Amino acid sequence: MNVGCAQPISHELKVTVKNNDVCIYTDNEHTYLGPDNYFIVFVGEYKPTQEFKSIYDKAYQGKYAKFPIKSEDCLSIPASVFEDTKVYDVNLESNKNFSELICISKKKNILSAKGLCCTKI
Repeated sequence: MNVGCAQPISHELKVTVKNNDVCIYTDNEHTYLGPDNYFIVFVGEYKPTQEFKSIYDKAYQGKYAKFPIKSEDCLSIPASVFEDTKVYDVNLESNKNFSELICISKKKNILSAKGLCCTKI
């Protein structure tokens, strides 16, 4: 008997910069949370030949955990998590998985993030 395993489908995560931190949101109105209102954000440096290793994670839970669907509700990830000119895999998991590869640039202490989901690395 053969057993297969499928990777979960990832949806595109939207990434912007707000107050000089990376800010993420889903732009997906069809996302919902379970009864425990739980979701998690995690980030790792993108190294395709190595196992994923999280360098940042934060769990959100409870009735005051606002899920980031719109840009004005985005969740901040501190700029200190990221190093200049490296590629990172940013993830948000709820009832759906959202992810984005981003490249960080810190010029003159101003952060910029560029999504790479459609670009070869």
